[in-house]
Amino acid sequence: MKNLQKLFSTALVTCLAVALFSCSNDDEQISTEVGIIGQWTVESADMTIDGKSLETFIEESINDLKTQLGDNYDDQMAALLEESFEDFDLSEEFENTTIEFKEDKTAIVTDEDGTQNGTWSANDKELTITFDNDSQKYTVRSLTGNNASLSTSLEFEDMELEGVDASTLVEIVMNLKK
Repeated sequence: MKNLQKLFSTALVTCLAVALFSCSNDDEQISTEVGIIGQWTVESADMTIDGKSLETFIEESINDLKTQLGDNYDDQMAALLEESFEDFDLSEEFENTTIEFKEDKTAIVTDEDGTQNGTWSANDKELTITFDNDSQKYTVRSLTGNNASLSTSLEFEDMELEGVDASTLVEIVMNLKK
């Protein structure tokens, strides 16, 4: 009987220790509805085009241009394309940007251009932010007590390039910190 009581006591102490030390882990995923509330700063942002980094997309586009134009290819064309994206850094576009999600479902975005007020709603891993009747849906990639990662996709369809219909998928990922 003493061994059973000792085993029960040890199990009880172990369970209490696990419960005490596993609470309030900032790396634990939390629900979007509750976890998104608060003021967030955009720490970084990145973009992929058709699943490729911007650098890879530009490099492949230049190679495709060389192939398509053959003898008519001019290095100046590639230089112009590279130059147009040379100083582009999406993280700089979001520098000093904050997003505040309030409990009353209002959202406030503040950046170098000023402040914009809107609303937000959440459904599982989908977050919708609306400004001036224009909604943008984000997928919540991760959400912890102090960090969030949101992505949105923009599809450009019916683009015609050199007589070929093309569509392009651009994904933007924003990493936020409280």
